Amino acid sequence: MNPNGILKQHWLHVAIHFTVDLVIFVVAFVIGTDFVIPDDDLHMRLESYLPGILLGSFIFPCLVYICGLYAPQSYKQRVTTRAIVLAICLVGTVLLMVPLFYLKKSTIIGRGVFGISVAIVYFTIIIHHGILLRSLRNYRERVAFIMTCTFDELEARFFQSLGTENMELVGLIHYDNYQPIGEMRVLGKVSELSDIVPREDIHRVLCTSKSIGDPAMCKAFCELRYSGVQVMSLVSVFEEVHQLVPLELITPEWLLAASTQPHMLYIKKVKRAFDIIVSLLGLIFLGPVMLAGMLLTKLSSPGPIFYRQVRAGRFGRPFNVIKLRSMRTDAEKHGAVWSTAGKDPRSTAVGHFLRKYRIDEIPQLINVLKGDMSFVGPRPERPVFIEELAQQIPYFQERLMVQPGITGWAQVNYPYGSSVEDAKWKLEYDLYYMKNMSLVLDMFILLDTVRIVLRGGMKGDAKARLPRYEAIWFFRVFGNESAPPATSRPPAP
Repeated sequence: MNPNGILKQHWLHVAIHFTVDLVIFVVAFVIGTDFVIPDDDLHMRLESYLPGILLGSFIFPCLVYICGLYAPQSYKQRVTTRAIVLAICLVGTVLLMVPLFYLKKSTIIGRGVFGISVAIVYFTIIIHHGILLRSLRNYRERVAFIMTCTFDELEARFFQSLGTENMELVGLIHYDNYQPIGEMRVLGKVSELSDIVPREDIHRVLCTSKSIGDPAMCKAFCELRYSGVQVMSLVSVFEEVHQLVPLELITPEWLLAASTQPHMLYIKKVKRAFDIIVSLLGLIFLGPVMLAGMLLTKLSSPGPIFYRQVRAGRFGRPFNVIKLRSMRTDAEKHGAVWSTAGKDPRSTAVGHFLRKYRIDEIPQLINVLKGDMSFVGPRPERPVFIEELAQQIPYFQERLMVQPGITGWAQVNYPYGSSVEDAKWKLEYDLYYMKNMSLVLDMFILLDTVRIVLRGGMKGDAKARLPRYEAIWFFRVFGNESAPPATSRPPAP
């Protein structure tokens, strides 16, 4: 494995193990079929079994992902617990394959083939996930931090408060004209960088925005990169470890570079095609659920079934979002109010249930078909709240650069928000998505959304499980011109 493999590309790590489980499922059923079916009948049987095998091979890793078994944080899980969860995922896959057999009886897989194949899948998957767990537990990166001034030492303290168990800060490498004043171990000067890295077995060199843009360091950094050592800024570490972008570390240069990351073909063509396909399938399969929600809304409280509200779309263009009404008709008689987490007192009896399981959001599939929204993206906000939040949160209006979505990276990582601090957290997740948006990421966000809906929303302790790191209060003290004003953060544990 690449020494930077686990953290270097989070989604690559997830996609690889997702694909391995998919391939294991297919190969196991091919072997099971070959074991039971005579050779003269094997080819014909495999052709008839193929739709069911392919369906199951996709469903199984989707269920594994929904259960969170591909996440790097899952290394804390016991092997026995993982084995039980994998067994449940396999049983769920079998149950979801059954409807196909009723739709097309020629695809029914014989009991003998099914039994042997499922056994092969399970034991092979156990081996794969055992290897995965071992690699996650044993993996550790040695990191060095380049210092240019006192401010950089405070940024190194910020890194230490990350709390990642996979990265060890070995020490500091300082500029020749600067002497570190903190208690961290000093490895040497930047002029000795090429000697320090192999001597200390450094896997990754972290830089501040000042040092990584220093022309004098360009040659040394390039030599390290071509030698297999990662050179990256602190904001990039946050992207890898926590899949968010702290507002305190964002600069205009980062925003410009981030805007060039998503492929234009995906933004202009592929994402729109994905939205149309998913929204049409959603209306077909979730239509009965929406009809039931409409009926319950009509019977439970007076007022219209649908609720239309002006939201800001891409580039701030206003549009009417469509939802099933979940609140009383006089919910905003005193003006616009943020929705609250948990049971909003303005919600109707049925409305609370509709909100909990996101049923009230289903009509927004019509907005997606019309092109007002995307299926995945930052949640559309009301113009009045955007003006208010933009005055308090740096870069808040950047989220208007992309199409808003029904679900998004912030929605699957952060619960309902009702404060400026909540809006800051969500923006950090939204900015990560805007930089890394792709078809693969959108598909994984859909799976995360399924998990949250099935659980009835994010649990009350979701905020406690968020990445916790110290406030960069020193932005106010030292006056970093490239950084926005500091914001409050929960203290490091």
